[in-house]
Amino acid sequence: MTEVLLIVVSLSDVPRLLGLLERLGSAGLTIRVALAVPASATAADVEEQLGTDAAEVRMVRMNLSGRRGGVAPARFSRRWAKVVTRNLVVRGGVRVADDERRGWLMVRYDPWIRRRARQADLILAADRDAERAAELAARHNRDAVRLTATDPALDGVLAQLATTVPLRRALRQGLSRTTAEEVVLAWKRVAADPAEPHLNDFVGQAVGVVHALRRGHAFEEAEVVARSALGLDLPPAEMAALRVELVTNQIAAGGSPARELAEAVRELLGFADEALREGDLETAGRIAVQATDAVLHRELHADVLASPLLEDPEGFLAPLRDSLTFQALRAPAGSMAWVLPGTNRAVSPVPSVPSDPSAPSGSSASPERPASLAPATTLPGPPPILPGTPAPHRVLVVPGDYPHFTQGIISALADEPDLEVRVLNLRAPGVRRRYQRGALVLDRLRDAVGRPVPAPARPDAELLEWADTIFVDWCDNAAQWVTIHAPRTTRLVVRFHSLEAISPQPHMVDWSQVSEVIFVGRHVRELVERAVPDLTQVPGRHVVPNEMRLERFGLPKRPGAERTLAMVGWAQRVKDPLWALEVLALLRAEDPTWRLLLIGRDFSPHQHAGALRYQDEFRERAAADDVRDGLVHVGYTTELPEVLRDAGFVLSASRREGFPVGPTEGAASGAVPVMRDWPMYADYSGASGIFPAEWVVRSPAEAAARILAHADPERRAEAGAAAREYVVEHFDWRAVEPRFREVLLGP
Repeated sequence: MTEVLLIVVSLSDVPRLLGLLERLGSAGLTIRVALAVPASATAADVEEQLGTDAAEVRMVRMNLSGRRGGVAPARFSRRWAKVVTRNLVVRGGVRVADDERRGWLMVRYDPWIRRRARQADLILAADRDAERAAELAARHNRDAVRLTATDPALDGVLAQLATTVPLRRALRQGLSRTTAEEVVLAWKRVAADPAEPHLNDFVGQAVGVVHALRRGHAFEEAEVVARSALGLDLPPAEMAALRVELVTNQIAAGGSPARELAEAVRELLGFADEALREGDLETAGRIAVQATDAVLHRELHADVLASPLLEDPEGFLAPLRDSLTFQALRAPAGSMAWVLPGTNRAVSPVPSVPSDPSAPSGSSASPERPASLAPATTLPGPPPILPGTPAPHRVLVVPGDYPHFTQGIISALADEPDLEVRVLNLRAPGVRRRYQRGALVLDRLRDAVGRPVPAPARPDAELLEWADTIFVDWCDNAAQWVTIHAPRTTRLVVRFHSLEAISPQPHMVDWSQVSEVIFVGRHVRELVERAVPDLTQVPGRHVVPNEMRLERFGLPKRPGAERTLAMVGWAQRVKDPLWALEVLALLRAEDPTWRLLLIGRDFSPHQHAGALRYQDEFRERAAADDVRDGLVHVGYTTELPEVLRDAGFVLSASRREGFPVGPTEGAASGAVPVMRDWPMYADYSGASGIFPAEWVVRSPAEAAARILAHADPERRAEAGAAAREYVVEHFDWRAVEPRFREVLLGP
């Protein structure tokens, strides 16, 4: 809604004031009234009358406490004396001043006015005496329009604001302060008269409006705006961007327009390549981000049953691979200098190794200043090194977006006497450029064509220079940042889980800088090597499971475990708890004492649209008579070994996994494992490539049959003990650590 701050200083014509309020309200405005008038019975009566039409009415109250940061000045201090003197002058002035001066003083010292002025789109003086007060309030918001109620331009301004405010808010803040309906109505006014001066600027921002609606899950409204904008006379590049945004919106809404996606992305990337050849890296980078938002949208790949990327990586990713921009994004540093204006392929590429091998790339550019000069964590180090003994190997761990996956590894490495370990969390407060996609893509392009890259903050650069080995967990923004800035001589190790295999970042990494790549499963390695061929140039590519401490799960089962199955970390669409409910329904049809433990946090309210729809489907199915009484919500726990004493079976219902930690820990507890053949990785021997074939099932019926086949207590206990022995032998940290250490540090 368009917000108006109406400042009233005189109550000499109350009927006119009420008429003005009605006029503003009929224009669909949100009205907040500041009554800068002396307290009186008349003022109280007017306040009550205005309250029926205004969203908020306030009798202006001066705050003369002199507090700073909530702290009052010390009594008899110099500042206290100044405050006391000021207050005497201000209060005296309010008593004797005319209406204009009194209103100005009252508005100046009311903090409510400042807050509301910052939110206002129009600051309106209700009378001439309020003009000076309105001017003062407008200093807090340079974007707000300031008028007097008697101004003949008011009606035109109101009509203009009805269009510009919703669109401006959508572009700046999404749908947090406007509605999709308001945005569509405003856009229709733009489309009806695109040459109107105050509307013309929005014509070129159609992509941003559609994007804002899509991010707010207003898919129908986004389609309306996109199709309307495609009928306007826009430059070819903007039309191409609109077509990609329209397809992306259809994907986000649950569609899968494969042919339209490929055609639209190819067309758009042609403009990115043209911008790259002209040296306009900002435009090329911005288009690259939009292209990957569409091609690698999570509704197509992240938590679905089948993904076009996994079915045909080469064909599906062809629009990206054929693009000159994406060739640059994955090219060695400096090797694409020939694409810039005034060069050709005969020009020697800029050397990828700086003259000072210990300096990070781009170190000549101005560094960014972090908010904190200590973004890294230094762990307790090993005992002092005696003279003549080798220096410890220095390992820098960069955890990526999911740092809990490295906590156990960091602790283990920190205990090694021949290692010194430090941690660089790129999400810690400091330089946002370390994890902003747009900035990282632009920096990667600069790096590839040999242009200077903004240097990392000095503490970050010192850590990168300090390390002998840098271990980046997750091939996400952290991997992209590190491969740009790490010294060329540093050993760099990157680990893939599963999500990154369907994410943009692996397609924007200089793999020539990487020494070793770790995959948590063979199926992940197979997919990534097909999807990212440049990665196959990395000398060492290894499959090493996640770090897990499985011995601690060997606690005896409690009575009732023989009819209980468990899901660990269940409340995500990718974990597919709906599938697990169907298994439970089949079991309870045989014996109503079967139950399912749901271990972990409930669904997050901050999810993409498909996941929110899935959540609703789960809630509805979980309330059905055949499963409702068999569900036990355990919630998040730090005592998982103890909780799993109640589970005789552990269920993995996932659509996609890299390496399933929760189900493996369940097997280590002696629960009989029932592993769904993860549909997304079924053609890559996902679950069956990690676990024994008899553990793997393909349907709820097969899962129920496996569980019922082990319902006998003795057989269940025997199979559980065998499962525990298998996972501890193959996946416990004691078995995995030597291999992990060799890959991380070298033979």
